[in-house]
Amino acid sequence: MLAVLSPGPNFLAVTGTAMTVSRRAGLGLALGVGCGTLCWSSMTMLGLTAVLAASADTALLLRWAGGAYLMFLGYKSLRAAFRGPKHTVATDPRLIADPDRPFWRYIRRGLIVQAGNPKAALFWLSVMSIVLRPDAPAWVAVAIVAGTTTISFSWHLTLAWFFSTPAVMRVYRRAQRTIEGVLGAAFLILGGKLLAG
Repeated sequence: MLAVLSPGPNFLAVTGTAMTVSRRAGLGLALGVGCGTLCWSSMTMLGLTAVLAASADTALLLRWAGGAYLMFLGYKSLRAAFRGPKHTVATDPRLIADPDRPFWRYIRRGLIVQAGNPKAALFWLSVMSIVLRPDAPAWVAVAIVAGTTTISFSWHLTLAWFFSTPAVMRVYRRAQRTIEGVLGAAFLILGGKLLAG
């Protein structure tokens, strides 16, 4: 629970999308993050993360891909902050209710953010791989997968819902450029740290 609730790329992506695009988009991203948690936990239980940890090249490629994607998100947020409110996604109705932007794309984006999340990778590759003993009964693995996935879905869906409420949106509109700039800088820092190793 502490790993899921602590701020990181998932938190920034879900809250930023809920504020700047729409509740629908934020909820889609949250669902994608939850699906990513299900993937990480299932891979750990199946022993695939141990294989990933043993393959330095694969782990490096995953880290670079995640870092590059976070840098891309940071660039988009900073560009929106510098261009001003009339150019941000929050004020473009085509991006809020665009029939050509299906819900699954936001789910996919959330899955990508979680797949390249260094905090999630560190947690699953180290902590859970150590905590889960090879002789543990099967119900322990099922409980870990079900528990962490439920916590992830619940937390990120709550974030998406809260940060897309009218009160929060009013605050966002007043401080739009600042929030976009902070989100962008945070994504760039996290992505840069991930690429630097």
